Amino acid sequence: MLILVVGFKRVFDDEQEIALKNEIENMEKCMMGLTSYDVRKLAFDFAEKLRIPHNFNRTEGLAGKDWVHNFLKRHDLSFRKAEHTSAARAHGFNQEAVKEFYTLLKKLLDEQNFAPEKIFNVDETSVSVVPKSSPKVIARRGRRQVGGLTAAERGETVTAEVCMSAAGMFMPLLLIFPRVKVNQEFLNDAPPGAWAEFHKTGYMQTEIFARWFKKFIEFSHAKPEDPVLLLLDGHASHVKNLEIIEMAKEHGVKILCFPPHCTHKMQPLDVGFMGPLSITFGKKVSALQRQRMQMTMRNIFSVFGKAFLEAAKMDTAVNSFKRCGIVPFNPNIFKESDFVTAKKISI
Repeated sequence: MLILVVGFKRVFDDEQEIALKNEIENMEKCMMGLTSYDVRKLAFDFAEKLRIPHNFNRTEGLAGKDWVHNFLKRHDLSFRKAEHTSAARAHGFNQEAVKEFYTLLKKLLDEQNFAPEKIFNVDETSVSVVPKSSPKVIARRGRRQVGGLTAAERGETVTAEVCMSAAGMFMPLLLIFPRVKVNQEFLNDAPPGAWAEFHKTGYMQTEIFARWFKKFIEFSHAKPEDPVLLLLDGHASHVKNLEIIEMAKEHGVKILCFPPHCTHKMQPLDVGFMGPLSITFGKKVSALQRQRMQMTMRNIFSVFGKAFLEAAKMDTAVNSFKRCGIVPFNPNIFKESDFVTAKKISI
């Protein structure tokens, strides 16, 4: 018997919903940690891609809350709620989450037999342009140290996208400037191959990450018959979009995300590279200040770029992957004491 519900019209047919469900489940298998909000965004993008008539919110680019509730119910799906970073970071680093990551990593390594030069880690970091500050002016995106600064202390923030391989190769640097219009002067004295993007926020955006991803495919020489592995923080919303997933499939990029709030211990860039980069950059800023010069948007690429080139050493990258138990593969890299905080919180 067919039951009609007045005022309700499904956006996708059964086949399309199954296709969307499969995409979502594949992203979950990469440990992207999708939330209800992410699914709403994916549904909107999916409808737009298929050019299906819909009444989703075009201003926000989201499917409705009622729609996602019914969709999840129809397909018996559930997703975690978005978490704040305070206690969640400590709670997130638990043995179950870590074990799941290394189990998935081993599966990928066994299936593809990735050489070190085929394994990459990408992450973004915030660079604060503060003319008269102390030299410690770099912090990873989202860390509380940046958010706790006053407006005068924080200045303007530029985002740097950094990527390195387990063999010690570094992809050319990307800086995202908090400007609407392109300004080629900001690229003066930039490192070889580096490029700039411009957005009013200075933060990574979905469309900017898509352009970065295309350059990554070229840099890594990824091919379906010769795939590469890209490890990243799946917490960022710009990673969770259909364009990236489809490009990855088409070009042979296998994506695996670190568990939420675990990158401070598990991500090579966090563990072994961002620290030396911060120290080197701080020294460059101090040297600039001793010459009675200031950090500005016009010289940050030169100053930060030089720090990046000095910090981007092959042995630093190799040791960073080793310290995280990724290359060589070591799922027992963490000791019982590393999980104490998470266990205390869960009791």
